[in-house]
Amino acid sequence: MDDRGMAHGAVHERFEASGPAAPGDAPTAPAVAEGAIIAPRSSEDDLRLRTVVERARDRIGPGGLPYLLAALFFVIYTAHSLLRHRRMETHAYDLGLFEQVVRSYAHFEAPVSDIRAPGFNVLGEHFHPILALLGPIYRIFPGPGTLLVAQAFLVAISVVPITRIAARAFGGLGAAGVGIAYGLSWGIQSAISFDFHEIAFAVPLLAFGLDRFLLGRHVQALAWWLPLVLVKEDLGLTLAAAAVPLLVLRRWKLALVHVLIGVTAFALAIFVLLPAINPNDTYAFWGNLDSSQRSGAADPSTSLSQVPLTDLVIELPKSMVFPSVKWMTLFMLLLPTGFIALRSPLVAMLAPTLLWRFTSSNTFYWGTYFHYSAVLMPIVFAAFVDGVVKLRASHVDWLRRYAVKAAIVPLAVSMAFARDFPLMDLLHKRTWMVQDRVHSAHKVLDRVPDDATVSATMSFSPQLTARARVTDFPTILPGPGYAAIEVWGDNKDWARYWIAYLIGQGFTEVAREPGAVLLKRN
Repeated sequence: MDDRGMAHGAVHERFEASGPAAPGDAPTAPAVAEGAIIAPRSSEDDLRLRTVVERARDRIGPGGLPYLLAALFFVIYTAHSLLRHRRMETHAYDLGLFEQVVRSYAHFEAPVSDIRAPGFNVLGEHFHPILALLGPIYRIFPGPGTLLVAQAFLVAISVVPITRIAARAFGGLGAAGVGIAYGLSWGIQSAISFDFHEIAFAVPLLAFGLDRFLLGRHVQALAWWLPLVLVKEDLGLTLAAAAVPLLVLRRWKLALVHVLIGVTAFALAIFVLLPAINPNDTYAFWGNLDSSQRSGAADPSTSLSQVPLTDLVIELPKSMVFPSVKWMTLFMLLLPTGFIALRSPLVAMLAPTLLWRFTSSNTFYWGTYFHYSAVLMPIVFAAFVDGVVKLRASHVDWLRRYAVKAAIVPLAVSMAFARDFPLMDLLHKRTWMVQDRVHSAHKVLDRVPDDATVSATMSFSPQLTARARVTDFPTILPGPGYAAIEVWGDNKDWARYWIAYLIGQGFTEVAREPGAVLLKRN
């Protein structure tokens, strides 16, 4: 460990020995250890902050608060996810798709998803071999619930390092507020409420790495971040972006290591590995850079050489600014931190994810919904704590005073927006109820034999993938098989058309209940 690493270690020891700044005292600018990103807190009497949260922390033992919060959020996330699946609100994309992938790994087969396309190896679209780690668990506990519980655990455990980071700066009460705010943050909630995705692995890896980084243990942080390149191809660039705060600390060699590993992994994935497996021999998302494809779905066969140079030079920079929904996403990303996160060089790690999202023609990437912002949440909350500590060392009096009170900002913002995000559904009776149409649908789906081939509509697919070969309706494989069609909501006319069409093509109706029809072809 060099002098700067030792400086971080010294800061850590002083954190453990000191208490949080008392909120009623006039703030002073503490000394900041050279090279440290997190600086020591003001030493005050913790007795003034002995609240219910602090006493609970004492009862569960030193350092137990982060694990208590993680356990609480694990229960909340699991309940929310499993109840959604029970109500048939999960979908082929992406719970059904990823269950097929994990099921393949569980049986030592290539990660094929027939929902994506019959026989399609998903490693030709996104590079996420880390999903193989779920194979042994799925083999013991087969079913979509395994993926949902695993995701809930992975995301919930990331609360531990985020709460630890906050505890070193704010003490127990402030740490509880930040930990709760993080667990309720909109990026986390949106991910939990949208089926299952591979980025669930990235959330704890980033969080634990940030905890090590802010303690000055930069090599340990790198060890946590290295597996990111196995989670998704773009996360290699997130690893490379971690070089920015290292450069601030003048850790030149380690910064170079981050860049070399991250950029190499990214290039290897999108230029070699993914094209080698993809049936079109290209990276499937180059079409997102083509302005001519911005009005619809990008052509997955587009290669980088087919993207006009004018789009790369002119259109891409413009796409980072317009339309305004992108500004709103940035605003919502920084709002829970009171924009204090901008004071930390850690915010540089946000850039790669925001760049690929905002330059894409896929409008779903631009907003605050779905799972795309989950990987940003650990970064922005760690940057918030780091920014608060920097403000405490400011020579501007009002900034120092703001820093003393800042621990409440994330919790206040999260609670203000909580009612608009999915986890609040757990407070409503309807969330715990199952509609009659779901019971009727299960009666129909129970008629599908195990190991049968079935083309299923979106909500029915993840109900069947554990025991049948499922394709995404209306993709129907040759030979004997079934078609399971949901007839509810806005798709009733569409469903009736397809039912009549398939009967005309030789299918026979074998089961019908309100909201669901099962057809069979011998």
